[in-house]
Amino acid sequence: MIEIYSLEQMKMIRNQKRIEQQKEAADSGISTAVVFGQIVTIGDYDCDYHSWKHFIVAQIVRLGFQRYVSLTGWDINELVDDLAGNADPNDDIWLDDAKDYFNAVEANY
Repeated sequence: MIEIYSLEQMKMIRNQKRIEQQKEAADSGISTAVVFGQIVTIGDYDCDYHSWKHFIVAQIVRLGFQRYVSLTGWDINELVDDLAGNADPNDDIWLDDAKDYFNAVEANY
């Protein structure tokens, strides 16, 4: 018997599958986030992004500064200063944005 799902049910199933994939990746030591519905990896030479900062910079470029600032509530001057700074590229400020706005899941080390 073929079951027909509503659009809402399909979205829910897809979201649950994504959550499970991200949990599996985290359990394997791989950090992930979601960009345009696709899971991307963060944190190693063979990942999509080398660090959380690298990931966030890519999202800023993709979205544009103004849109990113509007999305996250950052003060644009503070964001520019933090991007230009020498802080650890895996600092919590980048991870927090990734979690809050891009469904990031940190690896279980």
